[in-house]
Amino acid sequence: MQNLRIWKYLSLPWMVIALFFFISFIFLAFLKGTQIEYLTNDYLLGLFKNTFILSFLTAFISALIAVPLAILVTFYDFPGKKFFSWGLSLSIAFPAYVYAFIYVGIFEYSSPISTYLRDFDITLPSIKNLFGASIILSMALFPYIYLLLRVKLASVGLDLFRAAKSLGNNNTASIFKVIIPSLFPVIVAGMTLVVFETIADFGGVSTLRIETFTVGIYNAWFGYQSYFSAARLAGYLLVFVFIIIFIAKFYEGKQNTLAQKTSEVFEGIKLVPYKSFLATLYCSTIFTIVFLIPLGQLLIWSYAENNFLSIENIHLVFNSLALGVIVSMITVFFGIALALAYRNDKKLRLIISVSTSGYAIPGSVISAGLLVSIGYFFGISITSFGIVGLVLCLSLRFMTPAYNYLSASLVNIKDSSEKALSTYSKDSMRAFKYFYLPHMKSATYLGLMIVFIESVKEQPATLLLRPVGFDTLSTKIYNFTSEGQWIMASNPSLMLVFLSLIFVYMINKSINENKS
Repeated sequence: MQNLRIWKYLSLPWMVIALFFFISFIFLAFLKGTQIEYLTNDYLLGLFKNTFILSFLTAFISALIAVPLAILVTFYDFPGKKFFSWGLSLSIAFPAYVYAFIYVGIFEYSSPISTYLRDFDITLPSIKNLFGASIILSMALFPYIYLLLRVKLASVGLDLFRAAKSLGNNNTASIFKVIIPSLFPVIVAGMTLVVFETIADFGGVSTLRIETFTVGIYNAWFGYQSYFSAARLAGYLLVFVFIIIFIAKFYEGKQNTLAQKTSEVFEGIKLVPYKSFLATLYCSTIFTIVFLIPLGQLLIWSYAENNFLSIENIHLVFNSLALGVIVSMITVFFGIALALAYRNDKKLRLIISVSTSGYAIPGSVISAGLLVSIGYFFGISITSFGIVGLVLCLSLRFMTPAYNYLSASLVNIKDSSEKALSTYSKDSMRAFKYFYLPHMKSATYLGLMIVFIESVKEQPATLLLRPVGFDTLSTKIYNFTSEGQWIMASNPSLMLVFLSLIFVYMINKSINENKS
């Protein structure tokens, strides 16, 4: 396929950079000695215990929330079903660190709600513990499982129900005996994503005073000024991540277990009035907790602060927008090149797979790896190049979703069509414009949107690699929340949520258009 050869060459810079990062980071993290003595076995064991318990407890709670919601809005007919089917995903616009300071502000001793309840001898429990943190993080992360289940359940055909009902099951029994067990690999995949996001979180756990590996990396970096110690912690965390990936791989081959969608439309199961009311109440309660209360609290604090459209806030929005646009454009460009190179050269497929696996690696790990690697081998700090290091870090991390979308868009292209194109057109750009681009158009759009949102929300990498004087909405939120200034953090948080909601709406609209 001669018309794809140019994309192989265009993708080479990315593969070189990615391989340099992985190899040099592993070398420096484990072969270089640490500079301070605080990395004791007890300290490391505490970090591992907190990270392990928090990540898996968050994944479990997220699944408990997501699975019933996905089943309800897919298979049952009740008031508000159409709204909740997409409305329940809106919480993805709230970063975990925003949820953290909102609910800390609500639950703290001096809050208006706590003060009012004490008049009735009711004391709100502390949420600054592993269980409280897992609930807070689940609010932000359960949509990862919910959306995966919604997509998968949309492919369930009537034949599966008929097979289950032929065994004497009614519709509800068929769902619980046949559908849910078949969904286990999908649930595991979603829970794995939640585990990765929990491990990568920094702002949320620091606000809730939970010391995980990401907090340890940050403290080693800024508290002790020990970059190699930060790299060592990042290396331990990377090993932990690889173990999770290895475990999750066992379930990959079981993904396609559900029947495919037929031409017949599955009608929602009618519920008796009280069950219909309970379904609406359940969805409404979740929606209120994860969206209405946080948004309302931000609006109240923002009104009290009364400087929403200040020059500083507008500047923060501009920096965040600029960062998101630059990262998404670079990431998607190389994602296109890598997806086409993967089809062109079988010898490069392993390298491409490695160079596009950064999403499983927390931003703090990539940041530590880049800073230490560049400093050790070239004798300069990557932060001296402005936002170049930050852009590279975010692109390395968010290449995975962009590449996966773009690569998946090429799956349905027949080899015969591609071979015919190769003999017909030797012009690579012309072949891309008129043959490959139409297949990749929707995936390119989705990739841009998703990478943009994730880049704007990313906090630990931005904190660690931003140049001096470069603040974004996410870094400003951390500056305020680290000092307990919830009200002052409300305006940048509100702007970040509104910005994310715009792109979440655009993503949902694109998905719905593709379905139709």
